[in-house]
Amino acid sequence: MSVPLGTIVKASLAFLVLNPLIVLGPAIAPAQAHSKPAHTESQNLFVANQTTNTIREYSPSGVDLGDFATTGLNGPTGLAFDKHGNLYATNINDNTVREFSATGVDLGSFASTGLMSPRGLAFDHHGNLYVANNTWIEKFSPAGVDLGAFAATGLNVARGIAFDKMGSLYAANLGDNTIRKFSRNGVDLGTFAASGFLAPALIAFDRRDNLYVTNFGGNTIREFSRTGVDLGDFAATGLNAPAGLAFDQRGNLYVSNRGDGTIRKFSSCGTDLGYFATSGMVTPVGLAFAPGDEHEDK
Repeated sequence: MSVPLGTIVKASLAFLVLNPLIVLGPAIAPAQAHSKPAHTESQNLFVANQTTNTIREYSPSGVDLGDFATTGLNGPTGLAFDKHGNLYATNINDNTVREFSATGVDLGSFASTGLMSPRGLAFDHHGNLYVANNTWIEKFSPAGVDLGAFAATGLNVARGIAFDKMGSLYAANLGDNTIRKFSRNGVDLGTFAASGFLAPALIAFDRRDNLYVTNFGGNTIREFSRTGVDLGDFAATGLNAPAGLAFDQRGNLYVSNRGDGTIRKFSSCGTDLGYFATSGMVTPVGLAFAPGDEHEDK
């Protein structure tokens, strides 16, 4: 005896309602959570305290989260994160670069050769690390192998270094108040900027590839177009011996005041937003934001 099709369908639907765990067709695996290194979602700010030999951590709202690292530091100055979320710090007093995991574990010395009073540092897109010494820039592989001098001309008490979007490297010369530019292969492309400086220290690029420079001796932040045109002072208030600087994911600029132990915050248009942090610092220098998923201003 044949059973009407409608009866079969109704019976099947009733069975599924009573047994909701049974699924027609192949099972679909749940989406895997996207793993991120520590600090990625919050994009906390990290600050090198040069004379207290610590690295301090702050939340996006400026809450002092205490010391991120206190070991292996000897005059920490420059800070930079690699693509895995590990943090690197230059030690000017013992000529080393120290590496820390994303959770603050001291991973020991990353580099200890080819360095003399190392200051600024920057990673290229391949994960190689570049470190500014007074008169040359040393290059290291992602594994810490010393690849020798990347650049050794046109540098005069080199401090901050940074890459633009095309892979060219720029260096602030505190000794002669200039910014020097090098190709991705280390060719000296000459002076990029030479106006508006008084002891330029550290540097950073924004989303448009404009370059920003801290004037340590002039208490200003100078801005330059991607072609080297001097756009004047980006900021000239609330600064006291400005040293390090870094952009957050929204384009706000943060500046360490070595003179009064504070961090000042400015909007992407240069509006002074006041103090971002005032505790836990004595001589803040290098700044770095934990890497995030959004566009980074570097």
